[in-house]
Amino acid sequence: MDQEVILARTREVGTGAAKALRRNGQVPAILYGKDIDSVPIALDSKEMRKILSQSMGHVHKIKVEGLGLEGSVMVQAIDRDPITGNIIHIDLHKISMTDVVKVEVPVIVVGEEKLAEQGLVLERLVREISVECLPGDIPNEFVIDVSDLQVGDTILVGEIEVPEGVKITTPPDEVVVVVSVPRMVLEEEEEEEEELEIEILEGEEVDEPEEL
Repeated sequence: MDQEVILARTREVGTGAAKALRRNGQVPAILYGKDIDSVPIALDSKEMRKILSQSMGHVHKIKVEGLGLEGSVMVQAIDRDPITGNIIHIDLHKISMTDVVKVEVPVIVVGEEKLAEQGLVLERLVREISVECLPGDIPNEFVIDVSDLQVGDTILVGEIEVPEGVKITTPPDEVVVVVSVPRMVLEEEEEEEEELEIEILEGEEVDEPEEL
């Protein structure tokens, strides 16, 4: 797995200092790990683009200017402003490449357009799958092909192929996707069945002989 190098610098702590960073287009962050003390750092927009271009489970190399601190990190949390959606803080976890980590890997679906051509609907129930592995073995994504699925077909977590050294911790019986027909079609079929039942019942009433 390729590792992007994230350049950071130390920063002052406090609400005022954090606001000043954001006004200058930078994002306050915290770097921590089991072998270091927590380090308040700042990232500029270029470095943030490197982080946001990858999934949360991606491993980056970090270099903190002025401290001589380097290592591998993963994004632990991203805080956003509830109104604007802008990133206001990020947590980076310094890890060891020889220690097993637990991360969420996104599920990518291909072939959905084939189902749409048949008037079918794909319901996505699981969008991320939990795995345990060494940082260097973290998959970027799990790709599943749904183009050959039919109505009622499902793909379970346990049916997804994983690379060697990767262990899925999400329950294997969880449904990732299921194929169904649009609700409107179901309602039309139910209406047709009801109309047919009514016609049958009315026909039986007409044919019923009169009692003497």
